[in-house]
Amino acid sequence: MIKTETYLKVRVHPKITMPHCNKFVYSSRISPEMHETNTSLQLIVEQLTTKLNNTREQLHGEIARLTTANEILQIANQDLQSRIQQQKETFHIELYENEKKYQNLVETSQELIWSVDIEGLLIFVNSAAERIYGYEPPEMIGRRFTEFLMSEHKSLQIQIFQKLLDPSSIQPTAPNYAYETVHIRKDGTPVHLRVNSIVNQSENGTILGLTGTATDISDRKRSEEALQKTTDQLWAVLNAVPGLISWISSDLRYIGVNQHLATSFRRSPESFVGEEIGFIERETNFTQLLRQFFNDSVQQTSQEIDIEINGSVRNYLIVAQKYDQGTAAVSVGIDISDRKRAEAQKTKLITSLQESEHKFRSLYEATSDAVMLLNEQEFFDCNPATLKIFGCTHEKEFYGKHPSEFSPLFQPGGQDSASLSTQKMNIAMVTGSCRFDWVHQRLDGSEFPAEVLLNVMEVNGKRFLQAVVRDITDRKRDEDQIKASLAEKEVLLQEIHHRVKNNLQVISSLLRLQSRYIQDNRVIEMLKESQNRVRSMALVHEQLYQSKDLSNIDFAEYIENLAHNLFQAYEINAPVIKLQTNIVPCQLNVDTAVPCGLIINELVTNSLKYAFLGGSQGKIKIDFSLDTNGICVLVVSDTGIGFPKDLDYRNARTLGLRLVGSLVRQIRGNITLLATLGTAFQITFPQPKFVQEEQINVK
Repeated sequence: MIKTETYLKVRVHPKITMPHCNKFVYSSRISPEMHETNTSLQLIVEQLTTKLNNTREQLHGEIARLTTANEILQIANQDLQSRIQQQKETFHIELYENEKKYQNLVETSQELIWSVDIEGLLIFVNSAAERIYGYEPPEMIGRRFTEFLMSEHKSLQIQIFQKLLDPSSIQPTAPNYAYETVHIRKDGTPVHLRVNSIVNQSENGTILGLTGTATDISDRKRSEEALQKTTDQLWAVLNAVPGLISWISSDLRYIGVNQHLATSFRRSPESFVGEEIGFIERETNFTQLLRQFFNDSVQQTSQEIDIEINGSVRNYLIVAQKYDQGTAAVSVGIDISDRKRAEAQKTKLITSLQESEHKFRSLYEATSDAVMLLNEQEFFDCNPATLKIFGCTHEKEFYGKHPSEFSPLFQPGGQDSASLSTQKMNIAMVTGSCRFDWVHQRLDGSEFPAEVLLNVMEVNGKRFLQAVVRDITDRKRDEDQIKASLAEKEVLLQEIHHRVKNNLQVISSLLRLQSRYIQDNRVIEMLKESQNRVRSMALVHEQLYQSKDLSNIDFAEYIENLAHNLFQAYEINAPVIKLQTNIVPCQLNVDTAVPCGLIINELVTNSLKYAFLGGSQGKIKIDFSLDTNGICVLVVSDTGIGFPKDLDYRNARTLGLRLVGSLVRQIRGNITLLATLGTAFQITFPQPKFVQEEQINVK
C-alpha cells in the first residue's frame, strides 16, 4: 500500500469522481505504457477499496463486539459491586457478632483478663475483677497494678514487669510469661493468682504495654496446703509410729521408709530409696519373707522374724500388704521383743503368783486378825481367826449372817448398829475403803471393841468387801490409862503455868514497890520497863492455864491484852493516842509467843515514850498477818515524829532495841525499818510448825 501510494501521484480534484477520471484517461492520448500502468493502478485501487471495505466491516464488527463486551463488563462490574457490598455487609455483621462473642467471652470468663500500659497503669480489666478482687472494673482502671500487690511480692513483680518491657529481651514471637503471685482483695484478704503475660506491640514494633490473664488459684493453694498438711500429718504419724515401715517394689527395692526404720539403722530415709532390701545385710529373714511374699498370689501376709539391728537381735512381727496391682507392698514391723519378754515374765509371774497365793493363804489362815469376805447382805468366807474371835466353833455359824448380827443393838455413840454398819459398807463401796472403830458381840453375848478396815475387791467383775477385824481390847485399856495420865499431866501443867504467872506477878509487884523508894527518874523508868517485860511474859502463862490448849495461845487475844496493859501502865489518854490492831486469827506456841510479846512490848513502849512529844495526838498500829508461804508478818507502827535518821537500829546501844534484835534472831526472823510517815518496824518469821518441819528435814 505504501509503495503504491508513492508510485501513483495523480492529482485528482475533489469534485471529480472515478468515472470522470476514467473518461478523462481514456479520452486522452495515452501511450501504451501509460495504459498498462493505468490498468495496474485501477486494479490496485479496486483491491485497496475492497480491503478498505473489509477493514471497515471488520472495524464495525469489532466496535460492535467491544460495545457488547463493554456492556457485559458493566453488567459484571455492577454485579461485582453488589456482591462486594453484600460481602461487606456480611463481613460487618460477622465482625460485629465476633466482637460481641469476644466481648461476651471476655466478660463471662472466669479468668481475669487485663491490660496495662508501659507506665504500669491498668487500661482494661474484665468483670472477673469483681469476683477476684472485689472491685468493679471502673474502680481498677487507671490505677497502678502495684497497688494490688502484697508488699513482699512487689519487688519481684516490678522486676518481671521491667524485664518483659525491656526491648532487648523482647522476642519476635512475644513469648507467654507465666508465674504465680499473691495480690490483695478490696477487703484486705490475700488472693493467690497464676498470671500469664505477653507484650503488646504495634505494627511498627512499638511497645504498648502488657496483656494477660490471671487465674484465681486460692482454692488450689488451700487444697495444696491442706494436702501438704495432711501429708505432713501422715508422715508425722508414720515417723512417730514405733515400728519399721517401708514401701518395697516387686523387684525387692526400697521405695521409701519411715524415720523410725532409718534411725534404727543409723541412716537417713533418703539413703534407702532405690536400694535392694538386703543392701545392709544380705539374705536376712526379712528378705526371704518379702521374696516369698511377692512370688505368692496372696495379698497380705504376717510373720514373726528376728532382725539384727546394730548388733542387737530383736523379734518383730512383720505385716505386709500388696498394692498397685501387686507391683509394690507396704511392710510394717512391730517390735514384739518386749511382748515376748513380757510373756515369759508373765509365765514366771503366774508361777510366782501361785507361790504367793500359797504364802498369803498361809498368812490368811495363820493371822491373828479376823479376815472375812462379805457382800452387802452376808458373810461368805473367813479365816480361822474369825471363828475364834467371834466364838464360833464352825463356819456354818458365821456364813450367811449380816454384820449387824455380830454387834449389839446400839453402838457407844447411841446409833443403831444395823443402819450404821450398812452406812459404813456403802462408804467403802463408793470410796474403795473405810476404817472405823466398832463394838462387836460374840455368840455368847460378850462384847469387845475392835478396829475394822473395809476394802473393796473385784473378782470376775463382781465387787465385794474384805473386812479385817482386830480385837483392840488391850489397846483400849492402854488408851484409857494414857488418857487418865494425860489428864493428870494437864492439871499439873495448868498449875505450873498458874504458878509461873503468879511468880511473875510477884516479881512485877516487887519492882513496882521498889520503884516507890527510888528518887532517880531514870532508874524508875528502867524498873517500869522491866516490870512491863515481866508482865508481858506473865500474860502468856495466864492465857495458857485459862485455855484448853496448854501448848498454844490465841495470838490475837494476847496482843490485844498486851497493848492495853501498856497503855494503862503509861497512863495514856485514849483520845490523845489511839491504838489500832489488825490481827488475823493465829495460834502460837510458848516459844514463839513470849519473844513476840516482848518485841511488841519494846516497840510499843518506844512509841509511847518518844513518838509523841508535848502531848501531841497520834495513832499506834499493830498488824499481824500470814502470807501464802507460811511466813508471819508483824508490823508495829506509829504516826509520831519518826525514827531518828542518825540512829542505826541494828547497832543501837539502848537495851530495848538490842533486846528486839536478839528476840528477832531467836525466832529466826528479820526486822526492817519501813520508809513511811512516822515509824514502822516490820518483823517476818516462819510459823512454828514450819520451823519444826525444817528441823526434822535437817535431821
